[in-house]
Amino acid sequence: MAVAVDVQDQDQVRAMVDRAVDAFGGVDILVNNAGVIKIVPFLETSEADWDRMFGVNCKGLLWCAQAAARQMIAQGRGGKIVNLASQAGRRGEALALVYCASKACVISMTQSMALALAPHKINVNGLAPGIVDTPLWEEVDRQFAALLGMEIGEPKRTFVESIPLGRIEQPEDVAGAAVFLASSEADYITQQTLNVDGGNWPS
Repeated sequence: MAVAVDVQDQDQVRAMVDRAVDAFGGVDILVNNAGVIKIVPFLETSEADWDRMFGVNCKGLLWCAQAAARQMIAQGRGGKIVNLASQAGRRGEALALVYCASKACVISMTQSMALALAPHKINVNGLAPGIVDTPLWEEVDRQFAALLGMEIGEPKRTFVESIPLGRIEQPEDVAGAAVFLASSEADYITQQTLNVDGGNWPS
């Protein structure tokens, strides 16, 4: 069931959870996957850039996690929350300061949420994908190309060449890891952020 939601709006997020409860009888799994990015030089980073990326990537994640966790606690049967971070949250990037900072924030929020919700048997973990072959990365490629004076497609090819496993990541690669963390197989895993990036970043 698809529901259009601005994750920055708490009322819309609560309404989304209520619709899920009405349709399916409860909420057992939340995957926080909403995210935005803008490639912008450090000295040109604006307040609007900061507010937009932190608004969606961090504040929106918090509202969704709160709303889902309250429902899970009320149900009394635990649950799973999976937050989408990024390899960008593990390191800085000269042209992506705000995005990197927001994803580092997601990793930290995942740890804090996991500790807060452990008494309720709610596991909270994160995923840190790398370069995923999606329309979002097509836009990121265009932004890098414009800033670096490269042909469209060249930044993406250059980044992919550095991946040890030798290929670009597919959405299914991320989905498989998310399914694992949302399953009973991961009942004893919490507060972790798993790199799913083809070996592109070691820690």
